Amino acid sequence: MLVNLVFAAAEPGAAANPVSFDVWTLIFQSINVLVVMGVLYYMLFKPISGIMKKREEFVENTLAHAAASKEEAERLLAEYQRQIQGAQAEAQKIIETAAAQAEEYSRKRRAEADQEAQAMIEKAKEEINQEREKALAAIRDEVASLAVLAASKVIGRAITPEDHEALIREFVAKVGERN
Repeated sequence: MLVNLVFAAAEPGAAANPVSFDVWTLIFQSINVLVVMGVLYYMLFKPISGIMKKREEFVENTLAHAAASKEEAERLLAEYQRQIQGAQAEAQKIIETAAAQAEEYSRKRRAEADQEAQAMIEKAKEEINQEREKALAAIRDEVASLAVLAASKVIGRAITPEDHEALIREFVAKVGERN
């Protein structure tokens, strides 16, 4: 349009009417506008729309990847928490089992110690009884020998070994009845 005004002003005989309407000028200007729009479309809008479309796809893919990563992270977190809870439960179970085993071992050791102590007491009692019996037997023999010796001195005669043995048995039987 500016071009038309310049050409109109340059014509020597033409009147300078800025509002004049020329069909050919309108056609050429329309063609110019269409050519400029086509050139802009192919040179500017189409590449920019392609870049925008790629950018939109990139953003969508990034968002989808972020959502998938978030879901994966949540799944892994839940799995790790389950594993930690399982490990804690297993550790607690192991501790309880170890405590029960320690208590059982302690109880067994106490029972064994009690049995050993009881066996030692029984053995000591048995040994005491055996020693007592030996001592009593030795005392009986000694007392019997002394009694026979005293009796032989009182009687004044010699006692034969058979008499001696009979007197000892009789004396031991009497002493045994009194105990």
